Amino acid sequence: MRFSEPDRFDPTRPDNQHVGFGSGIHLCFGTPLARNQAEAALGALVPHLGTARLVEDPPPYRQNAMLRGPRHLPIRL
Repeated sequence: MRFSEPDRFDPTRPDNQHVGFGSGIHLCFGTPLARNQAEAALGALVPHLGTARLVEDPPPYRQNAMLRGPRHLPIRL
């Protein structure tokens, strides 16, 4: 068994590896459903959160020529 408690959601577990939807012939069959569920959940949640503000403005960017974007993007609600 890969995880000691596989039925418990724990984003801080130390052996957490990326679990993506795959790609190409190995694309997860449930990908469209998961994306629709995420869109619906966020669409229902966001209007109730108020105004989001960046904790660090501007956020720290990655030092990587291949990927452009913030290292992390903490926000305050």
